[in-house]
Amino acid sequence: MTEELVEEGSDKRLDPEQQANEEQDAVSRPRDVITVVLTADNHLGAAAGQPMRRREERARQLRHAFQQAVDFAIGQGVDLFIQAGDLFDSLNPAEHERSFVAERLVQLRQAGVRTFMVGGLHDTPPLGRALAEGALPAPHLSFARLGALHYFEPLSPPSRPSVAMATGASLGSGQPLVELAPAFCEIGQLRVGLCGLSVRAGQEGDPLAYVRPAAELERAQIRILILHAPIEGLGTEPVPAEAQALVSRSTLARQTAFQYILAGYHHAFQQLRLGQCELIVAGPTQHIDFNDPDAEPGFVFLGLASDGVRWCKHITVEAVRLRRLVVPTSALWPAPPTGAGAPSGETEAAASASATAGSPTAVILERLRPLCDQQTMVQLKLEGELTRQQYHQLDLNQIRRYGEQHAFSLAIDDTALTLMPDYEASASSGPAETTERFSPREELAALADEWIAAASDEQEKKALLVTKEVLLTALDEIH
Repeated sequence: MTEELVEEGSDKRLDPEQQANEEQDAVSRPRDVITVVLTADNHLGAAAGQPMRRREERARQLRHAFQQAVDFAIGQGVDLFIQAGDLFDSLNPAEHERSFVAERLVQLRQAGVRTFMVGGLHDTPPLGRALAEGALPAPHLSFARLGALHYFEPLSPPSRPSVAMATGASLGSGQPLVELAPAFCEIGQLRVGLCGLSVRAGQEGDPLAYVRPAAELERAQIRILILHAPIEGLGTEPVPAEAQALVSRSTLARQTAFQYILAGYHHAFQQLRLGQCELIVAGPTQHIDFNDPDAEPGFVFLGLASDGVRWCKHITVEAVRLRRLVVPTSALWPAPPTGAGAPSGETEAAASASATAGSPTAVILERLRPLCDQQTMVQLKLEGELTRQQYHQLDLNQIRRYGEQHAFSLAIDDTALTLMPDYEASASSGPAETTERFSPREELAALADEWIAAASDEQEKKALLVTKEVLLTALDEIH
């Protein structure tokens, strides 16, 4: 084994020549170490928000990234392949996505690699929905029933929080209400025990506060928890409304049942020690959102022993780049007048200069231009206050078209925009007038009106009008 192989926390890119060299090293690995490939948040089948022409290409990228993790595991001859949640992006993935995973699982099994998985928020039925009520089963179940992997099914938390849950008591203390059933495997002279725990949409509280592994887990020399849940203090992404559960760092630090917690959910690779436990977050195999634009997608190659981590390497994979452009409205229009009355001559001069420099749309396009290429996903974030008149000066449709033509994709985030009354309306209504939150419904209606106005054929206008009403009705039902 090379010296490089035992360095902890390093980051490396998948390289065929290096991989071949490390395959040779695998023969000489010590017998007190088990080898693991950890991956999570693969989100196979995710294509929401992508232009239609990019969706299949995006799906191929996601599959290729997962394939790289599988190929590495087989090439290294690892003992375990662990997937820590959100393998799929939905409960009902397309048949070709299921077939792709089935083929990869067969490859792993034929190579003697054992596979363990938990579900994630995207591919696990929500809490409280039984199959009889129409909820789809987790797609992993069909693979598990065929013997291709071991799937840790999600637990149903108690209906009433216990004292342990309320106080954030750690695993193994208090009076546990739910027992985690471990799976065991013998690897060389080592007995390895694994448990799985994942949160579900609608679940609340600290999921570690009401569980305890079965007593027989203590007989394993290496004890692993596969976890998919938000963890306190990790990541920049906000916890979505459907995921109200949160694992506290104090719970992790106090628990003694597991030496290793291998986790998904957060979209950036992380390794840290909490109490007697080593926490390793895999991160995604492709960029899924813009919350961690600087994090490199990949998977983790681990060497674990009964007395600690021998190596922990984050292997980056081929991925599109992320770029984010934040444009405040103050950069597009001069600041509004600070006092009552007509705008001052100075403000008028600033407005004239702004108009000379270019329209707000042209300013945005000029700033987007150096960020866009065919291998980059770009997010345009607009923030600040603007009037209705100013909003209608923005040609978001033109900006979207530019993004579709010059970048892999362009996402426009307008959640930080606030729609204000026009200056004249504000002056006449006085200080009692309140701000109005800019809404996606208004943007959709405005965009549809532009299309209708631009249509030359009367039948096309009628069809667009019907489409507008259908879309607005559907949006109202969602909200």
